[in-house]
Amino acid sequence: MKSTSSPATHQPFVVALAAWILPGLGYVLIGQKARGITVGVVIVLLFVFGLLIGGARALEVPMVEREEVQVQRLDDGVKIKPLPPRLMDEIRNKPWSIAQVFTGPVGIAGGCLSAWAGKVTSINPTVTAGVESHSRVNEIAILYTAVAGMLNLLAMIDSAHRAGRLLELK
Repeated sequence: MKSTSSPATHQPFVVALAAWILPGLGYVLIGQKARGITVGVVIVLLFVFGLLIGGARALEVPMVEREEVQVQRLDDGVKIKPLPPRLMDEIRNKPWSIAQVFTGPVGIAGGCLSAWAGKVTSINPTVTAGVESHSRVNEIAILYTAVAGMLNLLAMIDSAHRAGRLLELK
């Protein structure tokens, strides 16, 4: 898929960063507009379909507690703040969150939505803004969102590599 216009020369790092910020933008920067639009639409739709299947709560954000833990703390009347979990331990418990972040601001906004939807209040600790999906539905939703992130990582690498090749040819 070659573009009829001359490709712009950008540094590979800039192209990879642009592809992370907006999936497909890296290809557009190097002159492959059709490929960029196709890749961007596929990645964003895959992520959105994952959210539609499992809801916003399918994204488990590191350092954000699940509803059951929050309710248990409220019921027990625990006044002592527990030690904050270490970030690396949280990431080890939720490894798919790494892949979800590769979708860029789309994944980060989804993570913020997930954290907001899972928050319980002391006024009514049994109600949250979002319902958590369970079983295979949750697993499928996590898989969709993680695959979207991994596809964007591949697109970032590929577009950056192509940008480097274009710089070599000039």
